[in-house]
Amino acid sequence: MVGTIGAVVVAWSGALIGLAMSSPAELTDAELASTLVWFCVASGVAASMVWRQRHPVVVCLATAVIGVVSPLGAVAPLIALPWVMARTDWRRSLLCGSATAAALAAAFWRDGTRTERNVIFSMAIEDGGPLTFMTPAGYTTLGALALGLSVGVGLLRRRASHADADADAARSAAAVEARRAASWQQQSQSLQTELSRQEERDLIAREMHDTVAHQLSLMSLQASALEVSSDDGDVGDAARSMRASAHHALEEMRTLITSLREGADDYGARSWSLADLADLLDGARDRGVDLMATVFVTDGDTAPPTLTRTVYRVVQESLTNATKHAPGTPVTVSVRARPRDGVDITVRNPRSRSASAVAPGSRAGILGMRERCEALGGRFDAGWQDDGTFLVRAHVPWAAAR
Repeated sequence: MVGTIGAVVVAWSGALIGLAMSSPAELTDAELASTLVWFCVASGVAASMVWRQRHPVVVCLATAVIGVVSPLGAVAPLIALPWVMARTDWRRSLLCGSATAAALAAAFWRDGTRTERNVIFSMAIEDGGPLTFMTPAGYTTLGALALGLSVGVGLLRRRASHADADADAARSAAAVEARRAASWQQQSQSLQTELSRQEERDLIAREMHDTVAHQLSLMSLQASALEVSSDDGDVGDAARSMRASAHHALEEMRTLITSLREGADDYGARSWSLADLADLLDGARDRGVDLMATVFVTDGDTAPPTLTRTVYRVVQESLTNATKHAPGTPVTVSVRARPRDGVDITVRNPRSRSASAVAPGSRAGILGMRERCEALGGRFDAGWQDDGTFLVRAHVPWAAAR
């Protein structure tokens, strides 16, 4: 801002000095009109210094032409020339430099041809004494110095602008490298996290295989032995049911262990359908559960796997809890499933008749059912009611297929 104000003042002063020295002491009407015109042009030349940085070529050439054809001098193109050299290529710089040199030569020629008292570059040693005028060699030297100073400032500005451009390029490159390094670091952290997760999966798979799978295998073998050796039909049926349940649990366990070791996002458990609820309920009856079930399903084949798996697990876990915590009591199961209406599950059983038969629980099964339902945007509630029954209620949304 300060530089712009200074450039306007210097250009204005130089133009007014040239105009004043070119005007005679007594002006005719025509000369007065001409002076007023040049005064307005001088104002425009001074104002053009505001745009010397944004449009340096236009400003430099325009003020140089005015300096050639008018008595306003060459101060303005000398001020604009450095910005031409800093902002443009060498061809435009040479053109503007030549125009500025022409304006400077015209201004010095005009000054040398004025009357003695109107010569700008003149000097009197004593008051009233004779004037001493600058020689042509002096004008040439002064012009070369002025033009050289302008060109030198332009070269310095050009070098500074190139340095700024190089600095900007270096900063941009550094920012790109920083983003790339951050991306690599994030990828490295992701890989490290995935490796840690895979190690945890392997550890869990080994623990499951060494403990749960081993115990299930022993249970299946013992049930098979009991089924073969027992003469009691009811005991044999119970052993057969126990062996089938253990075998089924082993199959699911192997699937889970394989998925854990392979690092699959979907743990590959069987995708139950709503039609499998009938087998689940029949299996509970075969194990001796006093079960009354009501199942209404519409368009069950269109239900998504995540929905059917959740419904199957909720019913399965509810039956398991009922037989574990209240053995021998009747269980009522109600399932109503329909697209758009969702799936409503109700499982009810009274308290056990024998307090000693109630097995302790960790409530992990209830927590798992709640998490399954809420993961699909549904609701889950379980607890003892005032009438002494344990009630499980769940609702899972089911969007209709388009």
